[in-house]
Amino acid sequence: MRDMKHLLYLDGKPIEYTLERKRVKNINLRVRGGEIYVSAARWVPRSVIERFLLSRGELLLRAAEQSVQKAARRWVSGERLLYLGREVALRIEQGGRPSVSLSGGELLVRLRESDDPGRVERAVSKWYRAESERLCRAACDRLYPHFAPLGVPRPEIRMRAMRSCWGNCRPERAVVTFNALLAAVPEEDIEYVAAHELTHFLHADHSPAFYAALGRVIPDWKARRAALRKLAPLLF
Repeated sequence: MRDMKHLLYLDGKPIEYTLERKRVKNINLRVRGGEIYVSAARWVPRSVIERFLLSRGELLLRAAEQSVQKAARRWVSGERLLYLGREVALRIEQGGRPSVSLSGGELLVRLRESDDPGRVERAVSKWYRAESERLCRAACDRLYPHFAPLGVPRPEIRMRAMRSCWGNCRPERAVVTFNALLAAVPEEDIEYVAAHELTHFLHADHSPAFYAALGRVIPDWKARRAALRKLAPLLF
């Protein structure tokens, strides 16, 4: 059966979702780039699926908001972005040496051709990538003393644009790759992501032993993970 798009009304707002009929035991919800995907077995009625969706109303509203923002983003002064979990206003100026800097509650972008949205987007993306790398390296430096006595090598850190995860670990290569948008989330959540990936040097899976090891370094990891999941629909 092919995937079907449906509309669900939440607080009077139309929410579009794609229903995928699969051989799965549970109803599964995924949000990617503001798009909502639901997978369920063929025998599960839509009424049951939509009750499940309504129980996750906050997540769906965030996804709908992100979808509107992405469609409407023009990369002009006044638009709002996230940095360390707080909103900052984009301000674009023409002239002078090209640069991106954060001052007060503004992200100032100086370009020779400030009316080119593509140039603005590339400049901002490059800045976020550099900030994300700086913050992730600092988090790994703070956390590494917890892992070094356990035989964990100091990893090579890489950054990459990712659409569905915050990071990944390749223990066999001693490489940890982080999402280039991590600078958008609070610093304590960046620390959680770094600890999560470093813990994979000890446990490759997400077994109880993995979470026990993570909890010894980040006791409140569940709260930090929940906070990240709320932010994810606004970024991916």
